[in-house]
Amino acid sequence: MKGIAVLLLAFIILAGMFSCTTTETEPEPESVPVVSVQEPAPEPEPAPEPVQEPAPEPEKFVVTQEMYVETFDDTKVLIGKLNTIIASGNFEEWETYLTDDYIAYYSSQDQLDYFTELYKQRGYSQRINDFNDYFRYVVVLSRRDAVVDEIEFIDSTHITAYTKLKDRLTVLYYLEKTENGWKIGLKPEN
Repeated sequence: MKGIAVLLLAFIILAGMFSCTTTETEPEPESVPVVSVQEPAPEPEPAPEPVQEPAPEPEKFVVTQEMYVETFDDTKVLIGKLNTIIASGNFEEWETYLTDDYIAYYSSQDQLDYFTELYKQRGYSQRINDFNDYFRYVVVLSRRDAVVDEIEFIDSTHITAYTKLKDRLTVLYYLEKTENGWKIGLKPEN
């Protein structure tokens, strides 16, 4: 039993040693001076923007009966000339009746590819390679016997020429008045 008492005593001594800790006093934190930050003066609210009045709508283009009849007659004559040019396959002369925008648009690779794809969908293998092909394989086939049945003024220099197909008006041409007369153009963006 003496052995147990010695062990117990050793255990108590050891436990006492490990349980004692020295307490160090922590140094007091240095005092940091408090700096008062002065908030900036609030910015004045911006003055409200003046209410802008809507721009006046442009005056609507008014077509007189006389102007309509004269332009319709001019358009019929033009379409007659174009039919003759197209039926004869005269590409160079046909080109003189086109606006630059029309030529640029329909000679673009996107449009040439579009018409080639249209031919494929209809079972034809014709490739539209250039603007001349567009004339021969698209224009000649679809416009050589065109008839203008009605026109509509878009503004003083742009009209839409319609033809009647199966009792429905269909766009035949968008025409643009230039210093050299009426030319085939693109639909104007309004």
